Amino acid sequence: MNQTPTEIYCLRIPTPFSVGPVNVYIIKGNTVTMVDTGPKTKEARELLAVFIKQNGLNWSDIDHIFLTHPHVDHCGLTAEILEHTDARVIAHPHAVPMINLDDEYLAYHDSFFRNFYHENGVPNELLGFLEKFRTQMNAFTDPAPVHTTLEGGITLPGESEWLTVFTPGHTQDHLALYREKDGAMIVGDFLIKEVPANAFIEPPFERQAERARPILVYREAMGKISQMPITRMFSGHGDEITDYRALIASRLSRNLYRADKLAALLEKGPKTAYELSAEFFPLIYKKELPLTMSDTVGHLDLLEAQGRVRIEQRDGVYTYSLV
Repeated sequence: MNQTPTEIYCLRIPTPFSVGPVNVYIIKGNTVTMVDTGPKTKEARELLAVFIKQNGLNWSDIDHIFLTHPHVDHCGLTAEILEHTDARVIAHPHAVPMINLDDEYLAYHDSFFRNFYHENGVPNELLGFLEKFRTQMNAFTDPAPVHTTLEGGITLPGESEWLTVFTPGHTQDHLALYREKDGAMIVGDFLIKEVPANAFIEPPFERQAERARPILVYREAMGKISQMPITRMFSGHGDEITDYRALIASRLSRNLYRADKLAALLEKGPKTAYELSAEFFPLIYKKELPLTMSDTVGHLDLLEAQGRVRIEQRDGVYTYSLV
């Protein structure tokens, strides 16, 4: 079958989150693929309906919904869209429980974080964020099925020019799409031009496994992506990226800088990750607990990998000190 020339269309949708607007893409070729959906809000719903019509489509024309990762600003409208179309939802296999809002998985998710935060010195009175997280999930997304699971290196169904690329770091189930013939890449939150993407701590998919070290995973993935012949990156937020190698080099350098800053905070003696987070993010460490703790622990993982810190556990709480 001859491949129809593929066009990429972008819609920027406001979100209620600090990250700002999210980008939703439509790929029109032999099939029609929507990449991410935006959050479940009235504004997103209305903007998407206009976007579909402006590009000469009806909801029924959408063949696939490709979800780069299961954060609500990227997948929240999936279930509603499926009420208007027979589209097949595609995601990484490890993203499925979050997209489904599987109760058993969410209970495991909450249990992991209660233990993780306790081990890293977070006071019990701050753990109410877990209820806030669940409330936010319920407000901005609905459970949705995933019909096809893909890992990296797989051709997008119906579109032989587009290949999935496994891009872990921001999440450990993150996928991008790459078209080799012209170097176009739709990267979700793997790389954002205006701000560094957060590398979030997440529960291991295999329940008894050690947690991933997201910043180490992210740095490795960025190194691999920087070797690819990419001409244009279409990000999940913000503007198109062209000078991606320079941006990746900047992000890698930033990791080293932040690790050095944390090491300097340890010169006066051992501290927990929570204590370091409070010093490093004095204005937001309570308000943005998942973000600040992920960033702090992630850079401590980097210091540990460099052989610069040691970890001790006392009364069930980890403390870090310089080697």
